[in-house]
Amino acid sequence: TPIGVFRSVQRPVYDTLMADQLDAAVDQRGKGDLATLLAGSDTWTVIG
Repeated sequence: TPIGVFRSVQRPVYDTLMADQLDAAVDQRGKGDLATLLAGSDTWTVIG
């Protein structure tokens, strides 16, 4: 019966990586404004 630690690797957790990525985006582009986005003139036309 194996007992003990065969390999111990320190890796970042998904939640930490995601939070860091969101913080970097806010630092680069500023905090977004949903009302401005929805009232904007950038639209798509879907043809199907």
